[in-house]
Amino acid sequence: MAIGSATMGFAGVAWSQATSGTIYGTAPTAAGEAVQVTNGAGFNRTIPVGSSGKYSITLPVGTYTVSLLQDGRVVQSRTGVSPAAAGAVAVDFASSGTAVNAVNLSAIDVTANTLPPIDVTTTNQVTTISAKQLQQLPLARSAEDIAMLAPGVNMGSPELSGGPLGTPINVFGGASTAENAYYVDGMNVTEALNNQGGVTLPYGAIEQQQTFISGYGAKYGRSIGGVINQIGKSGSNDWQFGARALWQPAGLRADPINYRFVNPLATDPGNRSGDLAVYRRGNSYSEKVYDAYAGGPLIKDTLFFFLSAEQDDTHYRSTDEFAGQGVASTSMTVRDPKLYAKLNWNINDSNVLTLTGLRNSHRTSGAFYDFDYDTLKRGGFAGLNQTNKTSFTMWVANYTGYLTDDLTLSATLGKMRGNYYSNQPAYPGFDPELPHVANASMQDPAFVPPGGIRNSQGESQLSDPKHRESITNYRLNIDYRLGDHDLQAGIDNINSWDLNDGAQNTGPGYQWMYGKSGPGMPVFGVDPDVPPYVAPSTQCHDGGCYYVQRHVDLSVASVRVTQRAQYVEDNWQITPTLLLNLGLRNDQFVNYDASGVPYIRETQPQWAPRLGFSWDVHGDASLKVFGNAGRYYLALPSQVALSIAAPVVNAGVYGTYSGIDPATGEPIGFTPLPQNPSTGVSVDSEYGQAKDPRVSASQNIKAEFSDNYVLGLQQQFEMLGTKWVFGATGTYQRMNRIIDDYDAIQNECAAGRAQGYAWMTPQDCDKYAQSLVLVNPGETNQLLMKAPDGSLVPVTFTREDQGFAKGPVRRYYSLDLSLEHAWDSKWFAKLDYVFSRTWGNTEGPVSTYSQQGGSYESLTTAWDFPERMEWSSGVLPNSRKHQFKFFGAYALTPEWTVGANLYITSGTPKLCRGGYGPKEDALHGSHTYYWCGGKPVPPGSLGTTPWVHNVDLSLDYKPAWAQHKLDFNLAVFNAFNDQATVFYNDFYGTTSSPNPDYGRVQDTRPPRSVRFSVAYDF
Repeated sequence: MAIGSATMGFAGVAWSQATSGTIYGTAPTAAGEAVQVTNGAGFNRTIPVGSSGKYSITLPVGTYTVSLLQDGRVVQSRTGVSPAAAGAVAVDFASSGTAVNAVNLSAIDVTANTLPPIDVTTTNQVTTISAKQLQQLPLARSAEDIAMLAPGVNMGSPELSGGPLGTPINVFGGASTAENAYYVDGMNVTEALNNQGGVTLPYGAIEQQQTFISGYGAKYGRSIGGVINQIGKSGSNDWQFGARALWQPAGLRADPINYRFVNPLATDPGNRSGDLAVYRRGNSYSEKVYDAYAGGPLIKDTLFFFLSAEQDDTHYRSTDEFAGQGVASTSMTVRDPKLYAKLNWNINDSNVLTLTGLRNSHRTSGAFYDFDYDTLKRGGFAGLNQTNKTSFTMWVANYTGYLTDDLTLSATLGKMRGNYYSNQPAYPGFDPELPHVANASMQDPAFVPPGGIRNSQGESQLSDPKHRESITNYRLNIDYRLGDHDLQAGIDNINSWDLNDGAQNTGPGYQWMYGKSGPGMPVFGVDPDVPPYVAPSTQCHDGGCYYVQRHVDLSVASVRVTQRAQYVEDNWQITPTLLLNLGLRNDQFVNYDASGVPYIRETQPQWAPRLGFSWDVHGDASLKVFGNAGRYYLALPSQVALSIAAPVVNAGVYGTYSGIDPATGEPIGFTPLPQNPSTGVSVDSEYGQAKDPRVSASQNIKAEFSDNYVLGLQQQFEMLGTKWVFGATGTYQRMNRIIDDYDAIQNECAAGRAQGYAWMTPQDCDKYAQSLVLVNPGETNQLLMKAPDGSLVPVTFTREDQGFAKGPVRRYYSLDLSLEHAWDSKWFAKLDYVFSRTWGNTEGPVSTYSQQGGSYESLTTAWDFPERMEWSSGVLPNSRKHQFKFFGAYALTPEWTVGANLYITSGTPKLCRGGYGPKEDALHGSHTYYWCGGKPVPPGSLGTTPWVHNVDLSLDYKPAWAQHKLDFNLAVFNAFNDQATVFYNDFYGTTSSPNPDYGRVQDTRPPRSVRFSVAYDF
């Protein structure tokens, strides 16, 4: 079919809101001819054929019949036409001279599979997985695991906190885990606190999931990485019911490997190289999932509903790291219910309304027991864990009005509310007034009682039970087709509130944190006259010096963020074979502190140009060359304000001790060490003081952005008697600006003194400079600092003042080669190889090396002090040089189908971090520098973690004796039980006081598991 002459009505359908696709093509131009599009859900629209013989219609995702009408009667028809969201399908009709005699050709069944598999209307990279493929492939039941099928998408580090609903996190291309976006039925459902994860559909309610990794148009933004876009199922005139049960038994799960100490410098008893560090062979994991759905007409051809419910229950058991004392074995229960409902209302032929409701919950609870590492046996009951529950409820309304054949209005209004609840259940022996004891493994061995200690206060903090989140999303889009142009303009706005966020210490309001340092080394800082500083510990013996900190951590506030955007876009069909996408977007972000005053106001134009093209080289969709270039901005999430612009206490008093309480683990005879200030030391000068929003951030701060470039081709060819599509795509991403906190107040004061403010002395600097001030690192920032009379004075703070050799750099390039065979009623498959590299000196808003994600987003330790960035340039932690992916399914018979999903990838860079400089100083209170044993160690200089070889297999049986409505499925995950290491402990400590865990395996791929399922669809 000749589809190269298609119009550009389709290109206006852009990715993420896309709950619609496009059908377009050519048709005869004789008088009285039109095209009618209908489906089983009552959609019925007729459009005239233009004078050029072209037609185009944008419509909700579904399966349609497309008919050519002449004088009101059907003369040709195509059935089973299913455009993907944001995609387009070409349906061309023969000339009137041959078609008039072919009256009522409804028997001709031309399905979407027989149409050209290359969509020449798209200028981006997208992987679309349908509901049918979800049933055929061995996949874990999460949006993130589906997204892993897309090229360049990899697993995020398990050391970073996952999504708010317990889901894993993904890395898209060169971006970090906190730069992605989630959409459900047109609503942005990304978790707003820290941009890690989002709300997703029940697995059985997914009609399509699309994974975008580049190139979306000006209609959308707020994502530098990738986009997960889910479309929920809808009802139709046909009644449908079904249910499924899945079981992943613990008895068929392979044993996880044990972890062992590997640091050859470690001398602590029981923590020597080769000794058992974490006993994992006693761990267990089981899962049961039940889901059901129903759908049908409330009013035939007019009003339809679809309901879906899912209950996912997981039980697992794990054992703590060996610490010589207080070891526990934990049993946890996780409950993850999901509810989904959708109403579709065909108001009339020109107006369509859909209403979607969705609820996700994630609840964890459990108990812990004593564990004996000598016998490797679990002991008696020791206590109950905190109960935590996170739940999200959202609804979204989507309206489409076909005002004329050329003018379409679409509007979206959505609301999402999240609740975060934590509680410590009481149990016999639990004392809620006890303080938490942290780092018990670093207690002075001279005072540790035989048999260890017991402290029932298992958690250091308890969140405010009234914590909730509220998000409102509204969009308006006008689409006007003018000749070869599809012109669009609109707004895209989000308001988010984070209410009663924060936490406080359990027990008496503080915790005890034990530590160890080298002889003669200050515990904190360098100069006694320059705070913060803690003198060397005097509690020394056997080569180590011990101390303890009485630490207070308190923060509670309500904050909000507003995000506004306007855009214009022109999808221009320059020639019948060349499509150009031109767009311009303007984003504005405002972050408010706890008093409702803006501390960041990015309202100056942030222009984000977008350019894309698609060239249908031969005019028959057999060879497509495409590319796109664009700038993408990212807003700060709401939770940043808790540390930056709200009162926070995060400080402690350091001291020595003369004993340890055998019952609680608390120090006896606590004696404060000399420290500055004497009332307590805080690395970020957080002593509970009110924060002035004017000094919380640079006055000229600008949003993080990235420039992304893509060039690719797709070629259709025939091999072994079947059609294939070969793809080759090159990607380059360049990020030069981020936002992060800066803590080196002495550098701020030095800049102030140089500009005439003599009172900003090193000794009094903490009175005038604010730590944790948000800046664009490496750029000239305009700060406001305090004067003795309480007024504010301007300070120009250059990169040289900050002490950085250069600003943030993150680069990513990749070459993606793919080979794909579309489903032909027998099999489908896709093979993908990506060669890539991510390098620079910053990962972005999170830090895998410091295990800082979630609430640490844009508040990492990376840019706190200039010394932290020395030797930081190298291969970044998400870089995977080689990635091989394969997925597909083959129908052995009409009843039996096998499926496979392979993920094979090279490792990520290893690292070693320790004390600063040749002397291994505990500069700024930490040993988290790119130095190891007194030598610089840039990232990537120590090799990589091992390759990952993950093979998932499935066998599906739909017996003919049950009319193929009954479905039995067996899936094996990680079939070859490759428990490859994905993260090593990278904290070296110091030569005189080495970390016994340095180099120890910290995370691996999960062991082999087996899942059974049975389903019935009516």
